[in-house]
Amino acid sequence: MKLEQLLARKILLMDGAMGTALIARGAKGALEMLNVESAAQVEALHEEYLQAGADIITTNTICADALSLAEYGLQSRSYELARAGAELARRVADKYSTTEHPRLVAGSVGPTTRNLTLANDTTAEQMAAVYADVIRGLKDGGVDIILIESVMDAANAKVAIEECRKIDADIPIILSAVLSRIAGRVASGATIAKFLEDLPMEQVAVVGFNCTNGPKPMTDAIKTLSAACDKPLVAYPAAGQPVVAANHFAKEMEQMCRAGLLNIVGGCCGTTPDYIAQLAKVTQRWRPRKVVKK
Repeated sequence: MKLEQLLARKILLMDGAMGTALIARGAKGALEMLNVESAAQVEALHEEYLQAGADIITTNTICADALSLAEYGLQSRSYELARAGAELARRVADKYSTTEHPRLVAGSVGPTTRNLTLANDTTAEQMAAVYADVIRGLKDGGVDIILIESVMDAANAKVAIEECRKIDADIPIILSAVLSRIAGRVASGATIAKFLEDLPMEQVAVVGFNCTNGPKPMTDAIKTLSAACDKPLVAYPAAGQPVVAANHFAKEMEQMCRAGLLNIVGGCCGTTPDYIAQLAKVTQRWRPRKVVKK
């Protein structure tokens, strides 16, 4: 079943953190190397999220781009690690998927280590090649969705979207930005409205926010986004500092669900399968946001 069909049925549940969860289990260095050197460890975490009720699992590839991998001398392995991450997530998702409860795989594409708006050592053409390697690997590995996440710079996101469309004209794209500590603005400093204006939103299936310091700071931004945008919305905050306990995290997320603001929910840094199990109860109680085309 396709993402569009599932969005019409219910609030979809995405998984929680991959990176912080793997680090908590002893992983070090380039976490994407686990996709080839310790696939069982990554698969086990995917399974825990699926057992918790996740409809969508995300690949362990947020830093699989050559710019991020360069720190470890692994830049030439970008495609390989992205494809391996997609293949193992696909394998686990298919194991748990049923007609009644299909499970989808979202290929995680991170922000890289450069912001095109500020960088003086990286061109748009170079960034396009970096994103293309990751997206090709994810697509060849069998993902259902491309998740362009933790977006800091609309210029980066625009290039990623363009490269995705060159590789696959139809695969759904979810776009998720990081918020600034200044209310109503994304990490780059742009207002939410300006951020949307700078992107080819006709190519995006779902838009929203991730990370941030827990659910509460995200609530007003989601309300602003809902008023400005006629797309399905996603929110997957971090556990926060200080950490919001799983049951309180779910209660705070429920406020947005009750208000009819969200179509997909999940967790970012610091969240675990327990957070997703708590969110599963929330998603069953409320209907998804109704999208009215303007």
